[in-house]
Amino acid sequence: AVVSTQTSGSSGINAEYGQPSPSGEEEDDKRLEKFMGRKERRRSSLNKPLLGDYLAARSNSKMQAIISKHDEKEVLFADVVVKMNRRCKLQERILLLTERSLYNIDPTSMKAKRRIGLMDISCVKMSGLQDNFFVICVPSEYDYLFVSSKKIEICLQLRRQYQYVKSGQVLPIEFKNTLEYKVDSGVVREVRFTKEADGVATQVLDRKKA
Repeated sequence: AVVSTQTSGSSGINAEYGQPSPSGEEEDDKRLEKFMGRKERRRSSLNKPLLGDYLAARSNSKMQAIISKHDEKEVLFADVVVKMNRRCKLQERILLLTERSLYNIDPTSMKAKRRIGLMDISCVKMSGLQDNFFVICVPSEYDYLFVSSKKIEICLQLRRQYQYVKSGQVLPIEFKNTLEYKVDSGVVREVRFTKEADGVATQVLDRKKA
């Protein structure tokens, strides 16, 4: 399968879970600058505030019911993103990050499609260009390809919380303009990014089959 696309060029969370107080905003800026030093950013994203919970998930009874089943209570990030499924179809999903897990939630049924423990994530992959794609790698299962204009914030929050639950271990972030990710046990998909005059061309294809 081949898919081609074109793209044009919080404070106050409980410190128990490794999150910053309002006084930590300057430190967040420094981390973000260092973290994104290898990725081009659009001008519009440079001063974008990092809000974390864009869906009022902390007061949403259905989302709270999902995470409470696993004895989790903190919402560190929540927003609607786009996920590419195994058939290269794009699907809207709620990406919700808690103190220990990352959830993929169907926004229509409000049911969790998958829960990934932060301990099981090996790295995040993205290109060095101005696109919105990123990959969450889970070696013990299969990976996810997401699309979000808030990918920088997602990665920053995920990286911070990963470091907290892994006792200081830093989540690797890989920057390459050709990314590989595991769709299932039999397929590895390749995503190629090419810088063009009017934006970034993105090509997705199945590269290997076991």
